[in-house]
Amino acid sequence: MTAALRKGTVTFILLLVLTGCTAAPSPAAVSPSPTLPPTPTPTPGPAVLYEQGLACQQAGDWACAGAAFSRTLELDPGFAPAYRARAAVHLALGDGPAALQDAQTAVMLAPEDAGASALLGEVLRRAFNDPLQALDAYDAAVRRDPSLAAALFSARWECAVAAARSDRMAELAAEYARLHPDDPMRMVYRGRTLLAQGLPRVAIRVLGETIEQEGGPAALWFVLGEAYAAEEAWREAVICYEQARALMEAGDSSLGVVSGNPAADLALALGTAYLYAGRCGDAEAAFRHARALGLNRPDLPTLLGQAMICGQK
Repeated sequence: MTAALRKGTVTFILLLVLTGCTAAPSPAAVSPSPTLPPTPTPTPGPAVLYEQGLACQQAGDWACAGAAFSRTLELDPGFAPAYRARAAVHLALGDGPAALQDAQTAVMLAPEDAGASALLGEVLRRAFNDPLQALDAYDAAVRRDPSLAAALFSARWECAVAAARSDRMAELAAEYARLHPDDPMRMVYRGRTLLAQGLPRVAIRVLGETIEQEGGPAALWFVLGEAYAAEEAWREAVICYEQARALMEAGDSSLGVVSGNPAADLALALGTAYLYAGRCGDAEAAFRHARALGLNRPDLPTLLGQAMICGQK
């Protein structure tokens, strides 16, 4: 090949490179290894996303959990456990309507899932203050899985009391006595049921016999005091409430079973008994103590005023 021909060939290849074109390689040239496109990361399936959501939920990361459960449902709209789990997230975040929608969907998709019914009860009780419907949902959960009876007892009892369903209270009291025949709290539930049924004298007899034979925790003394108060036997009510207070001060926490604010509720009950028993100074002190404990009752200022007036006579 002449020098001129070789020079022309090199110039032609250089132009191809500069303009982005590719010249055919010579047989002797070594081709570089081709660059393969990156392998795409597979999208996690619904089950994997659901497990991720549960892990976030256990860690207390509600936003992460909600996002994972929502993504699960995007991939599988019929995945009932994810609706139930997301309902719990909505409930924890205070979004009642969203929690209710998801809980109802979970029950609709899996009517035999006791956990879904129990969660629906929680939503109705805590987010909507609907004790009757909540009680129905809890009962459905227990019918589907009787092992949940003990775990859901307190919630069912609270709903029965709030709904003034003395018949359901009686059923629950009997259930508790059957499951815990030696627990003194069984008589607390029975006593409160008798009071709800308008039978304070029967409650006094039954609870009094129990205390004589077995003794009793603070809650039992408190309910007996309520029974005496219903009969306007104020001196006897004072004795019962004072005994409940002594037991609480010694570490007895049983009154928390029947009261959301046991110390304040006991102070109010004791103040009322003191007032009508004619112990005005003690009544005023008890009412002030109830107020200091955060009791917010519309009748408390009136009772306090009555105690102050009584003490001036």
